[in-house]
Amino acid sequence: MKRSINLIKKILIFTFLTLIFILSIINAPIFFASDKLSEIDYSDYMKESLEFDQKLVEIALLGAHDAFSYDIDINSKVDIKSSESLMQGFVGKLIKGFSVCQSKTQMVGVQELLKSGVRYFDMRVSYNEEEETYYTVHNYFSTHLDLVLSQIKQFLEEHSTEFIIIDLQHAYGVDYQSESSFLTIDSYFDESGVYEYAYPKTEKALDLITYGDLTKESTKAGLIIFSKFKNSNDYFWDYETNIRSSWANEDSFTEVYDYLQSESDYIKNNPESHSQLKIMQAVTTMELSLEGIFNSFKSWSLLNRAESFNNFLIQEENFQDLLDYLPIVMVDYTSEIKFNERIMEIIIDHNQN
Repeated sequence: MKRSINLIKKILIFTFLTLIFILSIINAPIFFASDKLSEIDYSDYMKESLEFDQKLVEIALLGAHDAFSYDIDINSKVDIKSSESLMQGFVGKLIKGFSVCQSKTQMVGVQELLKSGVRYFDMRVSYNEEEETYYTVHNYFSTHLDLVLSQIKQFLEEHSTEFIIIDLQHAYGVDYQSESSFLTIDSYFDESGVYEYAYPKTEKALDLITYGDLTKESTKAGLIIFSKFKNSNDYFWDYETNIRSSWANEDSFTEVYDYLQSESDYIKNNPESHSQLKIMQAVTTMELSLEGIFNSFKSWSLLNRAESFNNFLIQEENFQDLLDYLPIVMVDYTSEIKFNERIMEIIIDHNQN
């Protein structure tokens, strides 16, 4: 009897230690991804590759998915308005390291993304009740919104030949029909000074705007802002009517690519979409299934998975043909050197031919 009790104790201790070990591995917020940038500086690439009469809706651009998540780390606080319930509470604390690895989509900040050629920014924001200010988010609070906007303004001040697109994709926890909700967000943009560069929606229809219009023929940088707010000002363009951005919501590389091909074919055969900005959502998604979670463990982090997918994407034989109908290539981990140099080469070549 005593021997049986001792055996049970050993089994319980072994199980407990094994569980602790597994949780320690899961909770290690280690990113096997580099924040080193290409030696090529794309801060002023547009002046060499675009003509003044090229239309905005036809210009190929590099876009950053969940662009402002680079400050997320193990100390970041979870945003209950945007995160999955699994990431919250006691369970969320147990798996926080793993969740952080699946939430950080970019390795560098605003200035470095711009230097890497990113001109389309997928922005998600949420209000931090504790600090009483808006942050950029992706499941966790990342960066102060006012800091992000001030860095964008600084770039616009210094690079008169460039234009930037901000897609305010999500403002979590707000009513898009509410004027007061909009005015709160509006105050951040207004106080940052970015409106000085913003192209108003009263000027021209989106499909008529040219590179020359946006930059006043390379004498002043330009900015276009999109959001889902219904009560806004002249500088916030309506997302629903002006952007086509369809999401595969798949983990498989081949399934995502097949989806992008189908989306390209649809746009080609439906001219009403030609007047919109057309986004290639070239991202994979962790599926909340045993297979999906297992695949995420294999790649360890979203950044590692993005590095593999991005290079798979540009090696596909007809990838460059997709740019004819999906010219804005939005990806995770945009700054990875091998991918970044190749995709910018493809984008510049596409815009010049």
